[in-house]
Amino acid sequence: MKRILVLVAALVLAVVGCSQKGFDTRLTVEPRPVPGVDMSVYKTWNFGRQGEYVKTGIEALDDPAFRQSVADHTIAEMAKLGYTNAVSDPDLLVMFHVIVEDRYDEVKANPAYQNYDMAWATVSDDDVWQEGSIALFVIDARSGKQVWGSVARAELDKHSTADTKKTRFKETVSRMLADFPKRTP
Repeated sequence: MKRILVLVAALVLAVVGCSQKGFDTRLTVEPRPVPGVDMSVYKTWNFGRQGEYVKTGIEALDDPAFRQSVADHTIAEMAKLGYTNAVSDPDLLVMFHVIVEDRYDEVKANPAYQNYDMAWATVSDDDVWQEGSIALFVIDARSGKQVWGSVARAELDKHSTADTKKTRFKETVSRMLADFPKRTP
């Protein structure tokens, strides 16, 4: 009897622990510092590759006002860290790359199960979503080499307003820069 209870408990924990979509949908941020880089030599920065913007296909994110608000927020965050935004001859170039990918529940959509009676595996709107990733690259402006980076990922909320998307994007940028080395004068 104990053995059956243990097996049932293990099965329940396994089922409860699995995300419906197969991965954790909360925001994850992964800083990626480059080993051996002396960040103390950098004082100024600017955005790299000005004017180059790859559209995401999401109207709110592709809006120039949205992009400007994120730029303004990044300038403020970098200032809090002690770095000066310099239009000409910056020490660092900061670049964002945004990727939006369609995702789906791979178990439910697996053709290997199509001949089985799996009512639970009926694909619904909840089994298809978009995942957004932001890659932040910090480049030494003189050498062109990356000196720091960060990657953030999260499921995009289908029902959020443009203002909510803007707020969430700014919060993500803040979290990404939280591990950026603070400049000490």
